[in-house]
Amino acid sequence: MTHLIPYLQDDQKAADDLRQVRWPDGVTCPRCGSAAVEPRARCDNGLQRFNCGPCAARLGQQCAMFTDWTSAIFEESKWRPLEWLLVMGLWQLKLNATEIAAAADIQERTAQRWIHLLDGGIYETDHLAPTRHLEHQVEADECDQSAGSKGLAREVERGERAPRPRGIQLRGRATAETGRPPLLGLVQRRDKADQDAPAAQVYLEVRENVRTATIQPIIAAKVKGGAQFFTDEYTSYPFTKVDYDHRTVNHGAGEYARRAPDGTCVHCNTMEGIWSGLRNVLDHFKGISQRFLHLRVGRYEFLHNHTHLHWYQTFETALRYIFSTTGDYLRQMTHQHRRMPLTLCYR
Repeated sequence: MTHLIPYLQDDQKAADDLRQVRWPDGVTCPRCGSAAVEPRARCDNGLQRFNCGPCAARLGQQCAMFTDWTSAIFEESKWRPLEWLLVMGLWQLKLNATEIAAAADIQERTAQRWIHLLDGGIYETDHLAPTRHLEHQVEADECDQSAGSKGLAREVERGERAPRPRGIQLRGRATAETGRPPLLGLVQRRDKADQDAPAAQVYLEVRENVRTATIQPIIAAKVKGGAQFFTDEYTSYPFTKVDYDHRTVNHGAGEYARRAPDGTCVHCNTMEGIWSGLRNVLDHFKGISQRFLHLRVGRYEFLHNHTHLHWYQTFETALRYIFSTTGDYLRQMTHQHRRMPLTLCYR
């Protein structure tokens, strides 16, 4: 947190830092993209006002004002830039709403809304980015996370659904319907020969099940053809032999790693280690609703993929992603919050 101190001097300094992150090459109008803007008086919370000349001429007005937060997901927020920067720093430490509320001296419900906003923005701009692909050596594995209908007790009272049985007491393959939504994990191994190579890049997807029909489109979209593909002997993976160099280890026989004749180390231990880290993070949330599980997983995915960067570099990268999000995914998800079946949350 010591790296966050320069950002928290005062509201104007915080607003200036946010503006530099959003427009590193100079301020442009968020509506028309024009650079013909002139600064005006600041707002009470430290945000800078600007007047866009082309927008004013197009609208037939004297002024067409915008601020540092116009067209950003912070636009309707009443909180100061300094407060948002503090919460962003705490968010990066993988804290839950209770811990953030205590550290930032805000109400827990307010911290919960902010977490949804930040996680939703990162999920939309980073996780859903179509340009992300894994290549070379890729491991795949699956795990399950107990998550139910937390916060929807009224549905039980009205008889709309039965109380959720504890997933840990159930047997069989995990599904979202049984309260244990499975996660599919894909990780590209880090090139150890390259000292400047980034951390092992991971892609985590929460699904209603891990059948072949469910995971095949994800693997086809995220893993480049011809890559070496390492899995266990779970029956959902044989289709990968067509497009990938598929190699397996037999966990049932006690085999967790082996050396192939060509010298390649065949294992899924990288992905297993990521599952351990993910579970440690999710344990902080004291129970997670299925409706928001994928957002928490998306936060962990983003922070893990940027662990090779310095703290402030990850912080500024997260800010750029947050500013570039449209907020459409989170608004759609919020609109459907009470109407969406649990098994449709991840589609």
